[in-house]
Amino acid sequence: MLRDLTEDRFYKENEVKPKSFEDLIKEVHEKGICGECGGCVSFCSAAEIGAIDISPSGLPYYSNKDNCLHCGICYLICPEIHELDKELNEKFNFKPPIGTWSKIVTAQASDPQIQKFATDGGVVTAILIALLENNLIDAAIVSKKIGPFQRTPFFAKNKQDIIEAIGTNYNIEGPVSELGKYNTFVPTITELKKVVGSDKMKLAVVGVPCQIHSIRKMQELKIIPAHVVEYTLGLFCYENFKFNDAVRARTEERFNFSFIDIEKMNIKENLIINLKNRDKPLTIEFSEMQDVMRNACRVCENFTNYYADISFGGVASKQGFTTTLIRTKTGEKIYNLALNKGYIEEPAELNTSLEKSKMIAQIISFSKKKSRRAEEYR
Repeated sequence: MLRDLTEDRFYKENEVKPKSFEDLIKEVHEKGICGECGGCVSFCSAAEIGAIDISPSGLPYYSNKDNCLHCGICYLICPEIHELDKELNEKFNFKPPIGTWSKIVTAQASDPQIQKFATDGGVVTAILIALLENNLIDAAIVSKKIGPFQRTPFFAKNKQDIIEAIGTNYNIEGPVSELGKYNTFVPTITELKKVVGSDKMKLAVVGVPCQIHSIRKMQELKIIPAHVVEYTLGLFCYENFKFNDAVRARTEERFNFSFIDIEKMNIKENLIINLKNRDKPLTIEFSEMQDVMRNACRVCENFTNYYADISFGGVASKQGFTTTLIRTKTGEKIYNLALNKGYIEEPAELNTSLEKSKMIAQIISFSKKKSRRAEEYR
């Protein structure tokens, strides 16, 4: 619990003050490496402090500096700050370069409807539906596609919500406030503030590494709103993209396609874009997208989502299947639930010892590649 005292009363003259949002501005924002995960704002809103908020650009800012308690929590839970990493690494038995794991498998959702719309094999979607239908969660926080390179946070409360979240609505003529903004990253965990008053609610959160990292830090400190997160489903993440209309036009010209023709996008070893009236997908190497990569992604080395209960991605699996790394006992429990009740399938021919060895080797290679890039940009 935070002590409701002013900064002058709280600290003696010779005591070291905790870092605050001002320090985040200097150490993270001014370096251009804020990941916009929303963890700091989620805590500040949920605790009813109201000192910081999300700006239209996605960057947190002081909305009411006088309310700041200088408690240091926003600083500690930022994934770009590493003061709690030792504790998390010990708790999750972290082993570089991909973290600890108990099982690796390539799998697919059993439901053809999920297979049709899912980015990979739809395993994340299938597990979320299994959790909802078996009353293990009340809702899930996911991201929903609203256009090419555009997503929004989404609070899914039932199976239909989950199905709609994986469907793709490429309506470029969206809200005026969103025109000219293209961002594949979504501050998903800001949705946690909606349920902070419900201690009994149980949620699953789907997120990229920086988001899950921030949630785990909040849980380590035992602060709201992370107390309602029961399950963390982490996505592999090599990089996300953020750009405007001018860069969009340049990207279309460079790769000879139009955003309005995009049907589906997928990230495996490269960016894969399925287009209308084209038999073969457009494949773009990540090295060719450096000018639209988010700055925070340049310094991130966490490709496989170390701290999630289960990590998922398309790398190392064939088209239409999901690479799945089960990490924790909790992750094992919910995966086995979905598997045993028929929500997901594990094709035997894709899960031989040899195939799994190849998968691990490829994941390790990709993780090392991201780590090397992070070292170069630091």
